[in-house]
Amino acid sequence: MVTVRQWLVVFLSVFISGCAGAGLSKSESMSHYNPLTLIATKSKGDILIQEGLDYSREGFFEKFMASMREALIFYSADGEKTSDIYGYIGNAYLEKNEYDKALNYFNQSLSVAKINGYNHGIVLATVGIANCYKKIGDTDKAIEILAAILKKNPNSDHPLVVLNMGENLAQKGDLSQALEIFNKLLSGINSYNDDKLKQSVYSSLGTTLFGLSRYEEAIANYQHALDLARKSFNTSDVVDLLNNIGFCLVSLKKYDDATMAFKEGLGLLAVMDLYYPEKQMYANYGLGLLNEEQNRNTQALLYYNTAIRFIEDLRGKLRSTEFRSFFLANKIAAYEHAIDILLTVGGQTLDDGRLNEMFHKAGLSPVELAFFYAESTKARSFLELLSKTKTGTLADRISKELAEQEKKLLNTIASIHAAGGDQLKSQKELLKKSKRELDELIVKLRKDYPDYASIRYPEPVTAGNIPLRSNEVLLAYKVNPGKTYLWIIEKGKKTSAIEIAVSREELIRRVMEFRGFLENPDSLEAYDPEKGQTLGRLLLGEALSRIDPAKNIIITPDGVLNILPFEALTASKTSNTVQYLGEKFYISYYPSASVMATMRRFKESPKLSNPLFALGDPVYTDSDSRYSLKKSENIALAAADKTPGLNLRSAVIKSGFSLPRLPETRDEVLRIGELFGYKTNDPNIKLDMDATKSELLKSNLGNYRFIHFATHGILSGDIPYILEPAIVLTQPGNRNPEDGFLEMSEILELKLNADTVVLSACKTALGKEIAGEGVVGLSRAFMLAGSKSVIVSLWSVESNSTAVLMKSFYSHLMKPGRSKEEALRLAKQELKNQSLISDDVSRGVKIVGRDKKTQTSTAHPFFWAPFILIGEWE
Repeated sequence: MVTVRQWLVVFLSVFISGCAGAGLSKSESMSHYNPLTLIATKSKGDILIQEGLDYSREGFFEKFMASMREALIFYSADGEKTSDIYGYIGNAYLEKNEYDKALNYFNQSLSVAKINGYNHGIVLATVGIANCYKKIGDTDKAIEILAAILKKNPNSDHPLVVLNMGENLAQKGDLSQALEIFNKLLSGINSYNDDKLKQSVYSSLGTTLFGLSRYEEAIANYQHALDLARKSFNTSDVVDLLNNIGFCLVSLKKYDDATMAFKEGLGLLAVMDLYYPEKQMYANYGLGLLNEEQNRNTQALLYYNTAIRFIEDLRGKLRSTEFRSFFLANKIAAYEHAIDILLTVGGQTLDDGRLNEMFHKAGLSPVELAFFYAESTKARSFLELLSKTKTGTLADRISKELAEQEKKLLNTIASIHAAGGDQLKSQKELLKKSKRELDELIVKLRKDYPDYASIRYPEPVTAGNIPLRSNEVLLAYKVNPGKTYLWIIEKGKKTSAIEIAVSREELIRRVMEFRGFLENPDSLEAYDPEKGQTLGRLLLGEALSRIDPAKNIIITPDGVLNILPFEALTASKTSNTVQYLGEKFYISYYPSASVMATMRRFKESPKLSNPLFALGDPVYTDSDSRYSLKKSENIALAAADKTPGLNLRSAVIKSGFSLPRLPETRDEVLRIGELFGYKTNDPNIKLDMDATKSELLKSNLGNYRFIHFATHGILSGDIPYILEPAIVLTQPGNRNPEDGFLEMSEILELKLNADTVVLSACKTALGKEIAGEGVVGLSRAFMLAGSKSVIVSLWSVESNSTAVLMKSFYSHLMKPGRSKEEALRLAKQELKNQSLISDDVSRGVKIVGRDKKTQTSTAHPFFWAPFILIGEWE
């Protein structure tokens, strides 16, 4: 019996040769029309568009672009056609995974459609923009874009918009709602004249059914879609659907059939000499999966390694930081499966020449390669942004000859890319040659000028290249779906790894349960130190038995461990006392080993003219007497609109949200200022109506060693209309465009040289967690702005105890030879042994059942454990 794959290969061979014999191009043969007979009924522009779309289906991108550019010239006066053509180009770039270019063309399509009142074009372009975000895993953004269309047209049920909304809901995990949408679309599928739309409905329904483990039904729908894709000769869609069918068959344990589906798609791309890295990545990942499930670990690892190469190639082509941040979110599984095999399978089953060659080429042992894969899934965009901030320090770091060679190659590559997809064969060859030569140059730079290369061409660090000191040990975690791993890395010692028998789901449950006891002030009495001891043994028990307790521990967490204060885990317990890990060990954090390596290689210490900038006790409401007093003294302020109509604060006020004053932060910053010799009304301390964004931005923050904020901190969603983490500054009296919030995006624009930024506020260590990136929030923003470290909080803090902790921290820090880590640790120990009067107005929370006059013991970790040190501990 002839297989589908065999039929395809035979068909393609005969068909292509038949085209050549007839003197027609493949495009003309496949499009089923004769241009001579259509001239009477179609314009030249229509023929160019159709020809271009045929070229696109066949994978001839350069010819597609040539046809579309010619069509753009023909239709230069036709707004609707121009919008359509930009949309076609956007879709082609989206198919090639060049998301930045795709987004650019969709935006051009949208702009032209809006100018010409072309409603259908507006819908198509907006859906294209949403698809860009869906493809890189940012489904929230995509859904927001699609919802805006439906909101503007509440009576519209445009099937394409509804379809894409369903696809995003499915990808986000809301399968029941997605299934409802697709079934509704399916009920009217015979009314659609567009086969592509029908194909998309069947395919999306198949994907949703796959997510619901209804694999046979999924295959049936994928097969309907596959038939339509073959009918239109859409190679790209055919390969996608074969991959989808392959994953269904793997789930059904029909491994031979799954192998045939994956290899059929790869074979089709090979026969037609097409390069679709995302499709090839998924096929190789699927082949790795089915081999791993059959305990063929050598083959599985080789397939996963191939899939990872395609992922890295795809990511390397992205220019947008936003796209790079989300890109790994739905592609991280290949790394995780490779790590599982490298660390959990016996060495004898991996004794294969192909693997030995792979290890030898990488220069890494299986444990070290697993660590490299783990680093490849952590803080990648952060690493690249951090490297960009250091590029100004690269002058004269390499020889003049190499610098000239590098400049010439980069300029050549940039100029060819700028020319777009319509490239001559000679240009393509030059691009290929230049990239190869640049790769060779980078290898040389990594060998001879490692510091320069690490900044100019950032990549995940290997275990042997981490700049650790002799008094440090790095504990690097990777939380996989089935197991958790911990690498122990020390200077001059062999890297080792520990397998922790806890799944991602179970670890999340345990960490959140433990955090619940720590961060909830309503149930302080319910705290059980044994929970911390059990979790501590699980995560650190074996590791701590292997390392010198006098060494400084640097933790690079992963997943839910990003929000766990390891210092609050229980080291030992008796009937009367509890010793915490933070009292026994020196602990600090870094987002990844690669980020640490980059910061240390270019650790500059410019001479700073000012020791401290501090801001506290801002004015939050118009009813605050400080605002009234200032307004009576200041005519300009009195004339200002107290709730300007076009800024963020006015929207917050209208929502009814307000923040309580934090009077204890006034004493906090004044007392800290005294330690640095500051007097009352010192200009380096901003209080009251001076604690504004304008005063902050006027200050030359790049000249301060320490920067301290004592105010409210908020996360995205904490208050209405705040879409990113922010520090709350003085609110009333601002003029447009000021709004009284220092948001994360604004922090990134600051130029700092600080040794430490202290965020004495609530939840400042938290943010949005992105798979493959980690927690993106205020701490990273300040590090990217130039601070060597940040001290931030993991939950809402009680204000009086926080003020005491901060004053104690700086007091210890002023002593000669005292590190930031040690100063923070000693401050925590002091607070742990105190009793304070609990205030009824707090920085984030109140202690239930206690009034102002009640003495409250601060021994509970709720008070002292939320603040952690991220970055350099010295």
